Amino acid sequence: MSIKDKLNDYFSLNDTDNDLEEDMSEQTPKKEKKKAPEATVPAFRGMEETKKSVSQNVVAINHQQALKKPRIKVMEPRLYSDVQSIADLLLANQSVILNFRRMEKNQAKKMIDFLMGTTYAIKGDIQRLGEEIFICTPHSFEIDGAELQALKNNDY
Repeated sequence: MSIKDKLNDYFSLNDTDNDLEEDMSEQTPKKEKKKAPEATVPAFRGMEETKKSVSQNVVAINHQQALKKPRIKVMEPRLYSDVQSIADLLLANQSVILNFRRMEKNQAKKMIDFLMGTTYAIKGDIQRLGEEIFICTPHSFEIDGAELQALKNNDY
Protein backbone atom coordinates (compact mmCIF):
# COMPACT_ATOMS: atom_id res chain seq x y z
CA MET A 1 0.00 0.00 0.00
CA SER A 2 1.42 3.38 -1.01
CA ILE A 3 1.55 6.50 1.14
CA LYS A 4 -1.18 8.06 -0.99
CA ASP A 5 -3.48 5.08 -0.33
CA LYS A 6 -2.72 5.23 3.40
CA LEU A 7 -3.55 8.94 3.53
CA ASN A 8 -6.76 8.38 1.55
CA ASP A 9 -7.73 5.58 3.95
CA TYR A 10 -6.88 7.75 6.95
CA PHE A 11 -9.01 10.62 5.68
CA SER A 12 -11.72 8.19 4.54
CA LEU A 13 -11.34 9.16 0.91
CA ASN A 14 -11.25 5.54 -0.20
CA ASP A 15 -14.52 3.76 0.38
CA THR A 16 -13.62 0.45 2.05
CA ASP A 17 -17.11 -0.94 1.41
CA ASN A 18 -16.59 -0.66 -2.34
CA ASP A 19 -13.22 -2.45 -2.02
CA LEU A 20 -14.91 -5.34 -0.20
CA GLU A 21 -17.61 -5.56 -2.86
CA GLU A 22 -14.98 -5.68 -5.59
CA ASP A 23 -13.18 -8.49 -3.77
CA MET A 24 -16.41 -10.42 -3.38
CA SER A 25 -17.35 -9.88 -7.03
CA GLU A 26 -14.03 -11.35 -8.10
CA GLN A 27 -14.76 -14.47 -6.05
CA THR A 28 -18.32 -14.93 -7.32
CA PRO A 29 -18.56 -15.08 -11.09
CA LYS A 30 -20.71 -12.58 -13.01
CA LYS A 31 -22.97 -11.39 -10.22
CA GLU A 32 -24.22 -7.87 -10.62
CA LYS A 33 -22.85 -5.44 -8.15
CA LYS A 34 -25.41 -3.87 -5.90
CA LYS A 35 -24.86 -0.23 -5.37
CA ALA A 36 -24.36 0.61 -1.76
CA PRO A 37 -26.60 3.38 -0.49
CA GLU A 38 -24.57 6.53 -0.25
CA ALA A 39 -23.98 7.61 3.30
CA THR A 40 -23.62 11.23 2.31
CA VAL A 41 -27.23 11.73 1.19
CA PRO A 42 -28.76 11.71 4.69
CA ALA A 43 -25.99 13.99 5.88
CA PHE A 44 -26.85 16.55 3.19
CA ARG A 45 -30.53 16.36 4.05
CA GLY A 46 -29.70 17.03 7.66
CA MET A 47 -27.53 19.97 6.68
CA GLU A 48 -30.35 21.48 4.61
CA GLU A 49 -32.73 21.18 7.55
CA THR A 50 -30.11 22.75 9.80
CA LYS A 51 -29.63 25.63 7.37
CA LYS A 52 -33.39 26.25 7.32
CA SER A 53 -33.62 26.29 11.10
CA VAL A 54 -30.59 28.56 11.39
CA SER A 55 -31.99 31.06 8.88
CA GLN A 56 -35.16 31.31 10.94
CA ASN A 57 -33.11 32.36 13.96
CA VAL A 58 -31.21 35.20 12.29
CA VAL A 59 -30.82 38.21 14.56
CA ALA A 60 -29.58 41.64 13.54
CA ILE A 61 -26.05 42.47 14.63
CA ASN A 62 -27.12 45.74 16.18
CA HIS A 63 -30.22 44.20 17.73
CA GLN A 64 -30.80 47.09 20.11
CA GLN A 65 -30.82 49.61 17.26
CA ALA A 66 -33.20 47.39 15.28
CA LEU A 67 -35.66 47.38 18.19
CA LYS A 68 -35.52 51.16 18.69
CA LYS A 69 -38.42 53.07 17.25
CA PRO A 70 -37.56 56.02 15.06
CA ARG A 71 -37.70 59.22 17.06
CA ILE A 72 -38.37 62.77 16.03
CA LYS A 73 -37.05 65.42 18.37
CA VAL A 74 -39.02 68.70 18.51
CA MET A 75 -36.95 71.75 19.37
CA GLU A 76 -37.51 75.51 19.71
CA PRO A 77 -34.05 77.04 19.47
CA ARG A 78 -33.56 80.51 20.90
CA LEU A 79 -29.87 81.06 20.22
CA TYR A 80 -27.64 80.26 17.27
CA SER A 81 -25.41 78.24 19.62
CA ASP A 82 -28.17 75.59 19.81
CA VAL A 83 -27.28 74.57 16.25
CA GLN A 84 -24.51 72.26 17.44
CA SER A 85 -26.84 70.11 19.56
CA ILE A 86 -29.28 69.91 16.62
CA ALA A 87 -26.48 68.84 14.27
CA ASP A 88 -25.39 66.20 16.81
CA LEU A 89 -28.90 64.74 16.80
CA LEU A 90 -28.83 64.53 13.01
CA LEU A 91 -25.44 62.84 13.10
CA ALA A 92 -26.94 60.33 15.58
CA ASN A 93 -29.51 59.42 12.88
CA GLN A 94 -32.44 61.22 14.54
CA SER A 95 -34.94 63.53 12.88
CA VAL A 96 -35.52 67.01 14.27
CA ILE A 97 -38.51 69.34 13.92
CA LEU A 98 -37.51 72.96 14.47
CA ASN A 99 -39.87 75.75 15.47
CA PHE A 100 -38.23 79.16 15.00
CA ARG A 101 -41.03 81.27 16.54
CA ARG A 102 -38.81 82.32 19.47
CA MET A 103 -35.78 83.20 17.35
CA GLU A 104 -34.86 86.28 15.33
CA LYS A 105 -35.25 85.81 11.58
CA ASN A 106 -31.62 86.52 10.66
CA GLN A 107 -30.35 84.03 13.28
CA ALA A 108 -32.90 81.46 12.10
CA LYS A 109 -31.64 81.86 8.50
CA LYS A 110 -28.04 81.30 9.66
CA MET A 111 -29.13 78.20 11.56
CA ILE A 112 -31.00 76.86 8.52
CA ASP A 113 -27.90 77.43 6.38
CA PHE A 114 -25.74 75.52 8.84
CA LEU A 115 -28.26 72.67 9.09
CA MET A 116 -28.53 72.51 5.30
CA GLY A 117 -24.81 71.82 5.21
CA THR A 118 -25.16 69.20 7.94
CA THR A 119 -28.02 67.40 6.21
CA TYR A 120 -26.13 67.52 2.92
CA ALA A 121 -23.09 65.94 4.57
CA ILE A 122 -25.15 63.03 5.91
CA LYS A 123 -27.18 62.79 2.68
CA GLY A 124 -30.29 63.79 4.59
CA ASP A 125 -32.95 66.37 3.85
CA ILE A 126 -34.39 69.56 5.28
CA GLN A 127 -37.93 70.64 4.45
CA ARG A 128 -40.24 73.42 5.42
CA LEU A 129 -43.41 72.35 7.24
CA GLY A 130 -44.91 75.70 8.07
CA GLU A 131 -44.28 79.43 8.37
CA GLU A 132 -41.50 79.01 10.95
CA ILE A 133 -41.30 75.22 11.20
CA PHE A 134 -38.73 72.97 9.49
CA ILE A 135 -37.88 69.29 9.64
CA CYS A 136 -34.35 67.93 9.29
CA THR A 137 -34.03 64.24 8.53
CA PRO A 138 -31.11 61.83 8.10
CA HIS A 139 -30.67 59.65 5.01
CA SER A 140 -32.69 56.74 6.46
CA PHE A 141 -35.82 58.87 6.92
CA GLU A 142 -38.28 59.88 4.19
CA ILE A 143 -41.02 62.51 4.22
CA ASP A 144 -43.96 62.17 1.89
CA GLY A 145 -46.78 64.67 1.43
CA ALA A 146 -48.36 66.72 -1.35
CA GLU A 147 -48.93 69.70 0.93
CA LEU A 148 -45.18 70.04 1.45
CA GLN A 149 -44.75 70.91 -2.23
CA ALA A 150 -46.90 74.01 -1.79
CA LEU A 151 -44.86 75.05 1.24
CA LYS A 152 -41.56 74.50 -0.61
CA ASN A 153 -42.55 77.09 -3.22
CA ASN A 154 -42.67 79.80 -0.52
CA ASP A 155 -39.12 80.63 0.57
CA TYR A 156 -38.43 81.40 4.24
